[in-house]
Amino acid sequence: MRRERAFVVAMAAVLAAGAVSADAASLATVRERGTFGVCAHPDALPYSSQDRTLPGFQLEIAEAIASQLGVRLRVEWIVFTRHARRVDCDATIGSIVKADTDGAPRRGPRLTKAYVASGYVLVIPVTSRPIERLEDVRGKIAVEHSSWPHYVLDTRKLPLSSFGGPVEILDAVAKGEVPAGLVSDAYVGWYLKLHPGTVKISDTYVPERDFRWNVAVALRNADAPLVEAVNHALDALIADQTIQKIFARYGISYRPPFAP
Repeated sequence: MRRERAFVVAMAAVLAAGAVSADAASLATVRERGTFGVCAHPDALPYSSQDRTLPGFQLEIAEAIASQLGVRLRVEWIVFTRHARRVDCDATIGSIVKADTDGAPRRGPRLTKAYVASGYVLVIPVTSRPIERLEDVRGKIAVEHSSWPHYVLDTRKLPLSSFGGPVEILDAVAKGEVPAGLVSDAYVGWYLKLHPGTVKISDTYVPERDFRWNVAVALRNADAPLVEAVNHALDALIADQTIQKIFARYGISYRPPFAP
């Protein structure tokens, strides 16, 4: 997940710094031009893809939001976050909601209400017994190099094995090369859709608080009516199960946002 999660976080930083076009994305502007523009990576399944038959869950959600707004979806493809300076997108669909702990006004793009919860899950070989705590893992836990789990496990002095990405971790768990791995739920769901029965999630493990987060839509320079309209769209898409069905198409179990 590191590449895509880093992309999401860095995109939020770029938007917050005002690195993209300064035109405000008001509801009136969006409806007048007839498009709702989002920035997305062209090759980051299950999140986003240029493949029209399999666009990724974030772009399917973006398409559904645009439909609720009565406009078309416009996608600005970005491989590197610095490319956001060259385009004019209204939103990013998968913005991590961070708790404001200092009481200061929030800076950066305006966030909608959270529409889904995400995070790391503990994956184990299909023949393994469920594991409740990371301390109970017999052997090294696979994590992405320089990821947040890498830092947390290293700080707690838990044995770990560093990998380059989530697919490598999941392959290693499936082959029994490591007893467990920490991978984002989205990647695990997608991996199991492509390779059913190869690994399983330890359902008895409750992820640490730092391994969970809520996800919202980040709207660049949005006015209050646009934020409200996207919030209404999200409410409608959750109520009629559209968002849940989109996640299911990519093998991902929908989890509602948790209370801060």
